[in-house]
Amino acid sequence: MKNILLIACALALSVLPARAQKLIDEIVAVVGDEIVLYSDVQIQINQLKAQGYTGAIEECRVLEDILFEKIMLNQAKVDSIEVTDDMVQGELNKRLAVFVRQIGSEEELEKYYGKSMNEIRDEFAEVLKDQILVQRMESEITAAANVTPGDVENFYKSIPVDSLPFINASVELGQIAIYPLPSVTEVERVRTKLREFKTSCESGKEDFETLAALYSEDPGSSSKGGALGLKPRGTWVPEFDAVAFNLKEGQISSPFKTDYGFHIMQMVERRGELYNANHILLIPKVTSTELNGAKAELDSVRTLLLRDSLSFAFAAVKFSSDERSKNQNGAMVNPANGSTIFEMDELDPTVFLAIDTLEVGEVTQSFYFQGQGRERGYRIVKLKTRTAPHRANLVDDYQNLQNMASQKLSSEVLDKWMRRRVGETYVKINKRFADCAFTYEWIKEKEQAKN
Repeated sequence: MKNILLIACALALSVLPARAQKLIDEIVAVVGDEIVLYSDVQIQINQLKAQGYTGAIEECRVLEDILFEKIMLNQAKVDSIEVTDDMVQGELNKRLAVFVRQIGSEEELEKYYGKSMNEIRDEFAEVLKDQILVQRMESEITAAANVTPGDVENFYKSIPVDSLPFINASVELGQIAIYPLPSVTEVERVRTKLREFKTSCESGKEDFETLAALYSEDPGSSSKGGALGLKPRGTWVPEFDAVAFNLKEGQISSPFKTDYGFHIMQMVERRGELYNANHILLIPKVTSTELNGAKAELDSVRTLLLRDSLSFAFAAVKFSSDERSKNQNGAMVNPANGSTIFEMDELDPTVFLAIDTLEVGEVTQSFYFQGQGRERGYRIVKLKTRTAPHRANLVDDYQNLQNMASQKLSSEVLDKWMRRRVGETYVKINKRFADCAFTYEWIKEKEQAKN
């Protein structure tokens, strides 16, 4: 059973939610040790509307979706399923980052909610912890729901031909990417500059925030004088935490390296596992000569591939600088779903243009690109498979059909567990919802609703 609320819960901290309205409240249900308020129902309805849900939203259905969640939450606590603070904070950091990107800045987010970022974090952390508990409980319930090849085939045959899903055009790709390293001289220039900043600040000649505003190459913090804000351990890259928890308040670190470049950090304050720091980022520059060298190396690799002197997988492992695809023999992974299949509209425009006229098995010319970590380099891409828009079939779409069959089996296992658990768990429903046509027997006796 996949309910609209569970979908909303999965999205609730990844899109900007509607603010809760003030409501006259009452308890409308009790599930084990969990209570449901009438405001919970109304907030979820408002949430669905804010997310653009256009279908009819019935209070009865929303309540049942909440009951569905509460019974799993209650069971998760009974089974002592553990969710650590680190797990919650890590996920919260990711989702708040989405919030901030959607609304523009932390200041705008604070203005929207009328609360400080710390207050927003505290409010969302409790909600998110319950969501993670529910997700882990559902994973426990469906853990054994594994499909065999026979299950996939039977699932496929059970779908009427005219009801088979329509699959968009898609491709599978391999890549070899080379990011040239900056010269030793350039790296030392950056480190020396940061050491000079540190000395100037410590002697009182310069102000750290001013230097950050003038010179830092971190677009997210330079305009704020390098301020990172008060954040928990795990918010930033591990190198930041390692440096931060070895600094005293006011102290400035020596230059240190991350995947983004070289930094110095000034500790502003620490509160337990939270810290507030300023930093300056300088990125060693890669010259056109070094970029041309990377292109020449990649062109040589491509020549060997075209001569069949080595395999693409071997070349990716040996020459590629991109760790994720390198560790999968060059296979590019779709960040949207973790699979190796890309629908055409999911491709980076430069990749789309590069492969548009290729035949399966062919390799592109080398072309320039900039990675997500702002690394610059060249890459070649191999078109491994291409499928035209079509109705799903077992040959071309086995992975998709396997996922669909697995989802169906998981839903059946979850439904069976829910019917049994509802019968074993204390549930009381307010008379306001006595006439609801629920899927499950939440109201075990009609008289209960009159109490």
